[in-house]
Amino acid sequence: MSEPATARNSAPEDGVPHHLLGRTTAHRWWRPLAELVLLPVLAIAFSLLLFGAAFGLAVAFGAEIGPDQGFADPLWEFGLGFASIAILLPAIALTARWAGKRRLGTVSSVAGRLRLRWLLECLGWALLGIGLAIGVDLVRGVPWDAAAWPGWPTFLTVLVVALALVPFQAAAEEYLCRGWLVQTLASWTRTPWPGVVLSSVVFAGLHDYTEPWVLGEMFLFAMAMCWLTIRTGGLEASIALHVVNNVVLIVLEATQGIPDLDRSGGGYTLWDVLPIAATTLLYTWWIDRRARRLGLATRTR
Repeated sequence: MSEPATARNSAPEDGVPHHLLGRTTAHRWWRPLAELVLLPVLAIAFSLLLFGAAFGLAVAFGAEIGPDQGFADPLWEFGLGFASIAILLPAIALTARWAGKRRLGTVSSVAGRLRLRWLLECLGWALLGIGLAIGVDLVRGVPWDAAAWPGWPTFLTVLVVALALVPFQAAAEEYLCRGWLVQTLASWTRTPWPGVVLSSVVFAGLHDYTEPWVLGEMFLFAMAMCWLTIRTGGLEASIALHVVNNVVLIVLEATQGIPDLDRSGGGYTLWDVLPIAATTLLYTWWIDRRARRLGLATRTR
């Protein structure tokens, strides 16, 4: 009698690409369905725990609660907004473990973990690319009001909160949309592309933007990061660009006060999103080139 598949022995075989890492020796047709049901349940449960802890801390620190049961202090709302997304990381880890019978590392890369040296290199290239995009915006004359400077205490507080939470928020979105969801659907379809398109739609829909140009740019970003994840065999490149983009933009916005996470308005034009869109495409092309030059593993060994 063959040994039953468990979380311990349900590893993928050699030569498996990233999008098929969800199809382990423990795979059954119903496991992806179980994952799709379990993740929202865990996400809601963790969110309730987070909100309870946040309000408890708010009361302990004397933060004022608004009439809509939100925080009157925008800094608390700012931090909670990112923490509520970061909480998806443990939900994804438990979903993969319990329903998928595999470790979170199989979502990270074909190496079974985040490849830190590769992640650090990608962070450097992402910082260069986003820096160039910001430079283009400055040349275009993006408005900046010196009178809106909130002062060093507020700016540094936002900076600390951003550096503490944004990497986990950005990583959570990558694990969800470029990792777990693509892998879960590909375990049925064997091809990543239905999951790539669906996850890109989900990614754009998870944000509050309503402007067509911004939604188009976000869909382009999502598709490019999915493609890059498949080409490089892991989430490192997409996490790097996402983290750097979010941190840099928040730091710039913090010079004008505490950033508002409500993105529903804005009147964006093509020229507003073109620098970031061009950066995404250039980064994708260059990182793919670097991965091939370095001989980065794109399949399990």
